[in-house]
Amino acid sequence: MTEVLFFVPAAVVLCFVLQRRCRKRMETAQYNYFRDILLVTAWILAALWAGSSVSRFIVGMAVFASLVGTCQHIRPHWGWKPVYLLVGFVFAVFGPKIGFIGLPDGQYHYFSPEVSIIVTALWVGVFPVLLQQLDNIPGMAGHLLAVSFSLLLLATVFSGQNLPDAFFMSLCGLAFLGVFWSRHGHMYRRMGESLSALWGILVAGTSVLGVSKGITFSTLMLLPLGLFAIPMVEASLHFAGLAFPSRSHGAAVVYRKLISRGLDHPSAVRFITSLCALCGAVIAISQLGNSMFMMLWVSATILFTGLAIMPFIRKMKENAELPLKPSIWSTSVDNVSMDYALAKTRAAAVSGKGVSLVATVNALAVMEAEKNGEYSAALRNSFLTLADGAGLVWALRFLGTPVQERVPGIDFMMRLTRTAAAEGLPVYLLGAREEAVKGAAEALKAQYPGLVIAGWRNGYFDPTDASVAADIRDSGAKILFVAMGVPRQEVWVRKNAHLLGDMVAVGVGGAFDVVSGMLRRAPEAWQKLGLEWFFRLLQEPWRWKRDLDLFLFISRVFLTKIGLRPYRENRSIE
Repeated sequence: MTEVLFFVPAAVVLCFVLQRRCRKRMETAQYNYFRDILLVTAWILAALWAGSSVSRFIVGMAVFASLVGTCQHIRPHWGWKPVYLLVGFVFAVFGPKIGFIGLPDGQYHYFSPEVSIIVTALWVGVFPVLLQQLDNIPGMAGHLLAVSFSLLLLATVFSGQNLPDAFFMSLCGLAFLGVFWSRHGHMYRRMGESLSALWGILVAGTSVLGVSKGITFSTLMLLPLGLFAIPMVEASLHFAGLAFPSRSHGAAVVYRKLISRGLDHPSAVRFITSLCALCGAVIAISQLGNSMFMMLWVSATILFTGLAIMPFIRKMKENAELPLKPSIWSTSVDNVSMDYALAKTRAAAVSGKGVSLVATVNALAVMEAEKNGEYSAALRNSFLTLADGAGLVWALRFLGTPVQERVPGIDFMMRLTRTAAAEGLPVYLLGAREEAVKGAAEALKAQYPGLVIAGWRNGYFDPTDASVAADIRDSGAKILFVAMGVPRQEVWVRKNAHLLGDMVAVGVGGAFDVVSGMLRRAPEAWQKLGLEWFFRLLQEPWRWKRDLDLFLFISRVFLTKIGLRPYRENRSIE
C-alpha cells in the first residue's frame, strides 16, 4: 500500500512534466503519439514497480489488447472484434475470474469452473468493443471512464474488505485519466481503437478484482445498452453480427435527440455522463449500504448530479420548439451549433462513406439558390448546410424559425483545421488566386504545425477537367476546403463527388483571401452589428452590384412575413 501511495503521485508528476516539456518541442501529431506511448509506459511501469502479479497480468492483457486495436486501426476491414473475445478467454483462463454473483436476498450463486471461465471471458471481451462504440461520440468514453474509475475506487475503499489489487488498479486508472485528461476528455477528439481497447480491458479487469462489477455494469453497460439504445449485438458483442442485424445509429440515438432538443455537443456528453454517474451511485448504495461514508458521498453525488442536470433540462425546454431544419423559401439550413457541426463533420471525414458536402450560406446564397437550380439541388443534398451570414440568421429569427447560433464559415474552417491538425487528417485547399491559396496553406501550416497539407491549387481551371478531382483523391486528403465562391464551389463538388473519393468538402467562399492576409476580416464590433458585408465592400468596391441583392433579400423577407409568396416553388435540378 505504501509503495502504491508513493509511486502513483510520483508517476503523475513525472508524466505531467514530460508532457509540458515535449509539447513545446514536438509537432502536434508527434506530441499526440508521444502521449499515447507515455500512457502505456506509465501503466507498465506502475504494474512492475508497485503492482502484484495479478495487476501485472491485467495490464499486460490491456497492452496486448491495445496492439490489437492498433492493427484494427491499420486494417479496419479485417474483422478484429472477435479477437477481443479471444483476449477475454485468455484472461479468464490465466487471470482472475468471476466466481459468483450476488442475489437480491443477500445470497450468492457460485459458478462452476467452466461457467466461471465463460462468464469472465464474455465480461472482459465485451468492454474493448463497448468502449470503441462509445468513442464514436467524441469525449463520451473518456468521461464515462472517469465516472467508472471514481466509483470503483470509492467502492473499494469503503467496502470494508482488503482489496489491494482493486485499490491499485482503481487509483492508477483515475490518476492516469487525470494527468492525460486533455487526451481522454477532449470534447472533439476520439481516443481511437487502440486506447479504447486498452481502457476496456483495464476497467473490466479492475471490476473483476473487487466488489464493483455491479457499479461498472451500471455505469458503462446498463445505461448505454438500455437507456441510450445501443443494441447489444452492435455495441457489445459484435460477434454475432452475421446472425443478427445491427442498427446503424448506435450510441448516437439519444445523443442526437439531446442535440435536437437544443443541447450543444459538450452539454450532451456531460448530460449523459451525469446520468451514468447517478445510476452508478445508486448501485453503490445498494451494494455498500452498510458504509456510512459511502452513503454520504453517494448522496452528495446524487445531489450534485441533480443540480448539474437541471440546467441541461431547462435549456432543452427552452429550445424544444426549434425546428431541426428551418427553411427560407427553397433553402433549408441545419439547426446545429458550431460544436455539433464540427463533431459531425469530423466523424464524416473518417467514415469512408464518399463525399460529404458542408455548405455555408448567407443571404446572398439564399437569393442565388432561387435563381440557380443546380446550386439549389446541391444545397438540398448537402451533408450540412450552415447559417453563415448575420442577415440570414436575422431573417430566420424574424420569420419565427430561428437557429441555435450563427456558424461563420471562416471560423468553422479554422476550428476544423485545428481538429485536422490534432488528429492527423490531411487537408487540401482548392480555389482562389494562386497567391491567395498558397498564402493560406502557408498561414495554416504556421498556425497549426501538426497540420498535414495534402495539396493545393488555384481555382482557375476548366470545371469539366476530371483530373483536378482525381488529383485531390490521390492526395489522400480527408478534408477539402473549396474557395471558388457561390455557387460554383458547391456545384463543382456535387458534379465531381464520384471522383473525389472519401472526404468532407467544405465550401468556404473567400476565406483563403482572409487567411492569407490579402484581405482583412471585419473587426468584432462590425461582426456583431452584421456589417461584415460592408467592411468587405470597402476593400472590394467592385462587389457593389452583387450586394444590392441584400436589400432585395430584406424586402422579400418582409413580404414573406406578411403572408405573400415572393417566390414560386423552386423546381430545381435533382
